[in-house]
Amino acid sequence: LSFAQFEREMISERTRDKMGAARMKGKWTGGRTPLGYYIDRVNKRLVINEKEAQLVRRIFTLYLEKKSVLAVARTLNKEGLRTKIYEAKKRVGGVPYKNTNIQIMLNNVTYLGKIKYLDKIYPGEHEPIISEDVFNKVKAILTNNKRERGISKNRKLPGLLSGIFRCKTCNASMC
Repeated sequence: LSFAQFEREMISERTRDKMGAARMKGKWTGGRTPLGYYIDRVNKRLVINEKEAQLVRRIFTLYLEKKSVLAVARTLNKEGLRTKIYEAKKRVGGVPYKNTNIQIMLNNVTYLGKIKYLDKIYPGEHEPIISEDVFNKVKAILTNNKRERGISKNRKLPGLLSGIFRCKTCNASMC
C-alpha cells in the first residue's frame, strides 16, 4: 500500500508539473472556456468566438461607462442576456448575470491573450479580445471601487474567529 500511495503521489506531482510548464508556455490546460472563446480540439488552443467576443467587449465598455458591476449585470439582464452554457456531466449556465459573474470577467487576464499560473502572468497562444489599455482602465476603476468590508456591529453571535482572518485578495474580513 505504501508503494502504491507513493506512485500515486509521483504521478500527481508529474501531472501538476507538466500542466504548470504548459501554462508557462501560454497553453490552455483545461477548465471552463471563458465567454468569447471556444476550444480548437485539433490544435488544443483557445479560438475567438466572434459573437461572444462582441458581448465581452460590450461588458468591458459598459463597465467603463457605468463604473459598477451591479449596474452592468442589471443592464445585461434587462436585455435578456444569459451566462455561457457549459455542457459536461450536467448543464451549467444560461442563468441571469450576477455582479460576481461580471467581476470575474473583468479580472480575467485570458481576455488579454495571456495565461495566469501561480500568481504570474504569461503570454498565451490565443488572440486577445480586449486591449491592454481597456483592461488597465477597468482594473483601475475596480481597484478604486473596492471598499473595506467590516464586521457588522449588529451581529449578535459573531464567529469565534471573525475579524481575525482576512481574504488575501481583497483584504475583507472572513466571517
